[in-house]
Amino acid sequence: MAFLATSLGCHAHTASSPASMPSFMKDEVEGGRSDGYWIEAFPYHAGDKTGQNLIGYGLGFENTTSKVEMFINPFNPKNKTSNWDRRQLAALEFPVSMTYADISGNGYNDVIISDRYGPSMDDIWHDGGRVSWLENTGDTNAENWTRRTMGASPGMHRLKAGHFTRTDRVQICAAPIVVKSSDLTTPAPIIIFTAPDDPKSTHANWSPVFITELHLVHEIIVVPDPQGGLDRLMFAGRDGVNFLWYEELAWKTLNVGKGLPQDAIPNSPYWGSGSVAVARVDDDYAGYIGSCEGFHGNTVSVYTKSCNASKGIVGIEWTRHVLEDFGPLNDKFTGSIHEVVCADVDGDGVDELLVAMMGSAPPSFDKTGVWCYKPTDLEKGKFSKMKLSNDSAGRIAIADLLSNGRLDFSTISYSVPGYFESPHPSINGYLSTGITAEKLNNEVCFRVPRPATTKFTSELEFLDVAARRLTLVVLPPNTEFKVPADSAVKVMFGIISWKDAKTGHNEERVLATKPFSRVEMSVHAEGVKSHEEGAVFVLFKKSTTSGQPPYSDMKQVAAHNIIPVPYPDDVRAMTFPWVKVEDTPWANGRFKGLEFYTLAGFHVRFADDSDDIIAHIQLWTAGVGVSAGFHNHVEKSFCEIHACIVNGTGGGGMRWALVDDDKFNPDKPNLDQTGLAVVPDLYEHSPLWRTGLDGFPLLRTNDTIDYPWHAWLAGSGKQSYDVWVVFELPPFVAFSSVDSSSFSGRFLIENDDSKPTSVIGLKDNSATDGTPVLAFPADHYQQEWIIARVTGTSLYQIRHAETGSLLAARWPPIAGQVLMGTHSPANMSLTSSWSINKQSDGKIILRLAATKDLVMAIEKTKDVASERVVLKVAAYEAVPPAWRLKPV
Repeated sequence: MAFLATSLGCHAHTASSPASMPSFMKDEVEGGRSDGYWIEAFPYHAGDKTGQNLIGYGLGFENTTSKVEMFINPFNPKNKTSNWDRRQLAALEFPVSMTYADISGNGYNDVIISDRYGPSMDDIWHDGGRVSWLENTGDTNAENWTRRTMGASPGMHRLKAGHFTRTDRVQICAAPIVVKSSDLTTPAPIIIFTAPDDPKSTHANWSPVFITELHLVHEIIVVPDPQGGLDRLMFAGRDGVNFLWYEELAWKTLNVGKGLPQDAIPNSPYWGSGSVAVARVDDDYAGYIGSCEGFHGNTVSVYTKSCNASKGIVGIEWTRHVLEDFGPLNDKFTGSIHEVVCADVDGDGVDELLVAMMGSAPPSFDKTGVWCYKPTDLEKGKFSKMKLSNDSAGRIAIADLLSNGRLDFSTISYSVPGYFESPHPSINGYLSTGITAEKLNNEVCFRVPRPATTKFTSELEFLDVAARRLTLVVLPPNTEFKVPADSAVKVMFGIISWKDAKTGHNEERVLATKPFSRVEMSVHAEGVKSHEEGAVFVLFKKSTTSGQPPYSDMKQVAAHNIIPVPYPDDVRAMTFPWVKVEDTPWANGRFKGLEFYTLAGFHVRFADDSDDIIAHIQLWTAGVGVSAGFHNHVEKSFCEIHACIVNGTGGGGMRWALVDDDKFNPDKPNLDQTGLAVVPDLYEHSPLWRTGLDGFPLLRTNDTIDYPWHAWLAGSGKQSYDVWVVFELPPFVAFSSVDSSSFSGRFLIENDDSKPTSVIGLKDNSATDGTPVLAFPADHYQQEWIIARVTGTSLYQIRHAETGSLLAARWPPIAGQVLMGTHSPANMSLTSSWSINKQSDGKIILRLAATKDLVMAIEKTKDVASERVVLKVAAYEAVPPAWRLKPV
């Protein structure tokens, strides 16, 4: 499901284009746990911004200590591990909260942790609430790190490290939730611990300062100063959401909001807020504030700003909006939400709100896992919503685990006796990827985001064969992508281009080049760039781990699955053996004794509700003198392109019949009746199917593409093998002509007179499909249109700038038909593509694609202010209807 990023309110927070949510692959870090409470993304080195480890633990039990464990990130190459190996850092009694900082000053983050809490809030240890730090010496194999006490306060529940009153010492903000068992009334102290001169040599407590008192604090977050000053603090508790900062030698406070009202739930002891997070929106570090309400509640809320509010937190009137109530609380007045965090997981510059749901009894889909809320209109408090995970989530840790510039998240199941106990406690990573993979019988199905909706580049190596590593790549619009030396590309969607260092020419690749030809796939450049629609392509990287050509034996052409962790185990376990074609179930007795092989294929589809096909990819080999068999695809409708990896026979390539189908014998082909395109190493051939006007494929009566008889024929000589890839693509418009002119841009479309009297637009400026297109007086409100090239063709689409409607005809198009706006174009944009022809006198003729002479014209009507825009037959008009494109 893709979120449509609309205006985020009048505070100038508007996404530049729709952004789709990435897919998150579940990677189990640890299953079969006995309990679960806390998870933290832990940068082992103090400067690490990516590849973090994880620290996770539960509270333990009355007779069993809790193991505080660090899980080594297998995706960080520094760690040299292929699994989430664990290290026990400590065994503690009822540990609750942790944070981290480099206390020792050795460049490695140490762990600050509270323990000796007690079994529950109703059984607090009066001499507990100890705060300690565990020293990280930099030895990744070390366990049971040295613990040093910092201080204590009963009921210690949350910790955060930072610089709150000074920058020369590490400081810890510590907040108990209560001061004694079952006491929900007495406020608890908020404490700042400051490091001593030498924290390693002393066992004395750190200097504590009590800065305020708050009730039932369940969350602290650090809000860094964007100007690089002292860190600020935000608290969530019974008092609501409170912001504290140190300024001019004094602590100052702001109540952002009271949260859930005290009288909202009769007899409930819990109100206010249970967790809080500050969301960045573009360049405003506090574009909105997310919260859940109250303590372990069921309400998700946000605080937003007014139109003219400034950036930041202070001096702003915050308005509370309830996004969702997950239903009644249990008989203890608690629900399923334990934490909220804000993070820009889709990369569009606007943080999403992620909500950790512990689970419920009885089990509930809605109350288990992680929900994601994305702002669509901030000022009005409007958000869209989607589910990111389905496992119990007590807390969420945000990190770039894969070190690929994307934000991943991890969760730990909530399983605490006396509150909620997850039936299957576990720690899981959810890894952000634009490409997913699943096993489909003996083939693999990849799903990718639509390039125009993603902000991330995605890359997945999947097959090593014939000295090439085949890699699936998705590029967002107008994105540069570095390619290794000696690489090649085959485009399956969109356009990529580069300045070729070998020829000096600007090269451009689309789905296919001009029919009945060939084009080189090699990229002689350091990188390529996508265009406005983005791109999906296969990158052929050079490989030294598969056999080097030429190949005289099929054993030299072994194919290796290189799909990496963390993709599903069943996909990574797949093998891709070459199968002799005569042994396939569809050979039906053909190809006996021929050195002709194939292997399982790969599907590529869009990862949205449409599940649209991008391509099916399949590899083939043929030895000397082998014919792949003449065929014409009468059984299935698609367009295919062959991309050659190795032309081992030297003369291998595509042949096609030059005569009518009934005059060609595919079983005993007369090669004198065929054309030939030899396809050298790293070349692809062009469309071989029959096309009509403007490059639209011709169809047979059974809706299959009208192909001539055609086949790959290997060359002759000493035994060697051709290796090629077939890309089966949905029917598309082949490049119909070379058109050096370009009409792309934003325009007013006026009638072409010496003094234009009309400008076209949609009736009532309406976005409704089927809205008629009208010609309005030139002094009327002028509606703008965006004209863009249809990828790989000389045709154009004309899109209404404000509504997004395409200028289109209905099917079948006939003379006199009124043109309309639509968001639902026909297949291959048959009724919404236009040929734009500039006449010698400079006038513009707009002809509907795939028609001989149906052109856009104004239906002249007397005494009517706005006239209808229709199709007319150009040949029947005394003066061909002409237009002027006025740039805006």
